[in-house]
Amino acid sequence: MAANHTHPQPPSIFGASAMWTVIGSFSLFVGLLLLAFDGTIFAAVEWLMGISRSGSDTLSPKTAAAIEDGINTWGWAGIVVAAITLPLGNETVRSRFTRLIGPIAAGREHDRLPPDRYGPSFFMALFLVLVFAVVVHWSLRTYIEVAWLESEDGLSEWWSVATYLAGALAAGAAAWSLRSTGYSAVKYFYLVLAVGLLLGGMEEISWGQRLVGWGTPAALDQINFQGETTLHNVNFANNVIFEVLFWGSALGLIAGLWRFTANLRGLSDPVRMVLPSLVLAPALLLIMVWRTGDLWQTANIPRLFMDHFNSGPRGSEVPEALLGLCIVIYTFSNLRQARYLGRLNRSAATVSAPANQDVDEEGVGRS
Repeated sequence: MAANHTHPQPPSIFGASAMWTVIGSFSLFVGLLLLAFDGTIFAAVEWLMGISRSGSDTLSPKTAAAIEDGINTWGWAGIVVAAITLPLGNETVRSRFTRLIGPIAAGREHDRLPPDRYGPSFFMALFLVLVFAVVVHWSLRTYIEVAWLESEDGLSEWWSVATYLAGALAAGAAAWSLRSTGYSAVKYFYLVLAVGLLLGGMEEISWGQRLVGWGTPAALDQINFQGETTLHNVNFANNVIFEVLFWGSALGLIAGLWRFTANLRGLSDPVRMVLPSLVLAPALLLIMVWRTGDLWQTANIPRLFMDHFNSGPRGSEVPEALLGLCIVIYTFSNLRQARYLGRLNRSAATVSAPANQDVDEEGVGRS
């Protein structure tokens, strides 16, 4: 009798009650500690900074206020993390959440996409994304005054246009590949994504204004800080995009981590075709550092280190360049999966057609 070979499954992060309870308890403790003893902690930070310097330099009021804001921000962050993780340590809450998302996310018998592979190719791609992120951060902030690199018609701007349009084509092609596979929801998601990326690409070139040279309508000229025929440079829209980049990157990291941890345990094909890969993590993390916003500015530890070494964010092109890379990787990875499913569907149709024809001929002969 042949032995049954079973592949070991990785531990389920979602099912680790003790882990969530420990994370929540620690976050709650640290958060309450920072909020309750913020004055004492600030005095300790001030003392540490004092002994690390020679002379009688003291903290400026601006720096002192930033440190105090950072202490309070991290305190409230601990409370928020505890509010999320402590319920996940409860078996009843977790089981209800599982029943809620299970029909959508859990793997099914008719799923056909293979599990992701986290081998040398994945880590090489992750390393290349990291290198790209570092090079883009260094070059676009260092040579911010170089016109051919960062002007409105510079290389970085046309990189964004090219990635938007390429992503739109890839998303549209992915939707076309899924046209007869039964994944209607994912197909329409790709179509909406393709339209959104096309609109984004047109916005980047001011809908052709800089190419053709027409004037800006008066209504837009008054509220657009670049005086162009665009919506994303309108003051309120620019603020919205700023926040969307930060929270979108955070959600992308969470989704990539979910895909990574749930990979071998089974994800449904639709979810696997929507969740991004964790290979985007370096780019998404750097976008978050650049687009943290006022609330987290004083608690942005990587940004504080960058500023200390005079390498902090300058300009606005780095997040856009990194977003372009994420768009290309995401859409072309989805296109590859969609084409795989399309080929399987066509192969199944080709095999079933002669069988149906034989059945029909047999029925005619008997009659």
